Amino acid sequence: MADSGEYATLRFGQEPNHHGPLLFWLSAFAIKTFGATPFAATLFSRLFGVGCVVMTAWLGSYLFDEKIAWISALALATNYTFFRNTTTLRMDSGLTFGVLLALAGYLRGERRWGPPLFYGGIAVAILAKSIAGFLPLFLAPFHAILARQFYLPWRKQSLRWLGWSPLLLLPLAWWGYLSMQYGTAVFSSIVADFQETGHANVSRLYEFFEIYVFGFGLSYILWLPFALVGTQMALRGAFDAKTEMGKRAVLGLLLGWVGIVFLSGGLKPGEYERYLMPALPAVSILSAIAVVRILRDRIPAWLPGTVAALTVAAAIGMTCLPVSAPFGERQRMLAMEEILNRRLVPHSPVPIIKAGIGARKNPQPSSADQGRCRFFFGRDARPTTIAEAQEATARGRFTAIVPKADYPLVVDQLKLAPLVETSFWVLAEVGSGNAIALAQPDF
Repeated sequence: MADSGEYATLRFGQEPNHHGPLLFWLSAFAIKTFGATPFAATLFSRLFGVGCVVMTAWLGSYLFDEKIAWISALALATNYTFFRNTTTLRMDSGLTFGVLLALAGYLRGERRWGPPLFYGGIAVAILAKSIAGFLPLFLAPFHAILARQFYLPWRKQSLRWLGWSPLLLLPLAWWGYLSMQYGTAVFSSIVADFQETGHANVSRLYEFFEIYVFGFGLSYILWLPFALVGTQMALRGAFDAKTEMGKRAVLGLLLGWVGIVFLSGGLKPGEYERYLMPALPAVSILSAIAVVRILRDRIPAWLPGTVAALTVAAAIGMTCLPVSAPFGERQRMLAMEEILNRRLVPHSPVPIIKAGIGARKNPQPSSADQGRCRFFFGRDARPTTIAEAQEATARGRFTAIVPKADYPLVVDQLKLAPLVETSFWVLAEVGSGNAIALAQPDF
């Protein structure tokens, strides 16, 4: 994008990208300004992360007090999942910042800038990462109902908010443009995200607990005890009839915020810890509530200043530290599976191009390739010659796996575009149009 200046076309390999364009546009601008470096590519993702820390501190201060503000900001900035995904080119920090911006506008709705900030934040979140950006449209009415401040659309209080709703046309215009360019293909991709059957040989429930419960618990281990205590305190306060209505609504908002994000993340067959990032500010505030409650009046005079300094240092680290290490092998294999499930029809084999098999008739897959394909993808492996790959490319878009040792030998000959690389395979594709699936030969 930075080289071509073509900002209106977003593709993942040969497939139109249905996610929002905002972070890609900003990253391309940074690359044009500072050069093609990892820092330039991740600059705006980092800046959005710093914005999330600042907005979390503001939210903690507005809803509670200054102590909770600084501690919640520190909890967010030192969270592994947040820090790692903020210092790489990920859309999640932009999404989270947009959600926080929208909630700030909603909570300060009595000010003139409240409604436009609310809808503007939603626009930023949608343009950062598609339909997940609509989260504030669920959280705001949820809190209003709990606070008994929900008004029907034709009431005067609601009309003031609805008057600014055309700001949502800004992100919707992007989808309108995509539909004009690609028809229903983009929307089919969004629907396909929720219709996939999940990862091979792994139940959805097991994967939910492995990634969103155990995995998240390990990444949040330093603050996990406080998060659990804070959640318990919030549950008790939210259901306590003696608690003031406004405080109950705030606690309910935090709990609902976390619950909606965890639940929506579990609906997608491809589950990753980064899908929980929009909930991390709420989790951080719950953790801060517990810290302040446990320490009570025993908080030393120097602690707020120290926490503030550590928070600022962590925020600076987000913008200055090198790009974090890449995802592990398992995450890359899951990414491969997700792509193959989109490209290939169910139960069709995975083409594996090898330079050495030449024109041998019906070559058999190696036991290693067959075992990996069946375990990770739930599909058989299909050894594919270069000639077969060239013939398939002439008919449409061809996606295949190439062993890393063979990739340099075939990449120029087939004009392959790499998608995902592991320690032993490269998933690549070539061509355009309809995806081509090869039948499994009889061995």
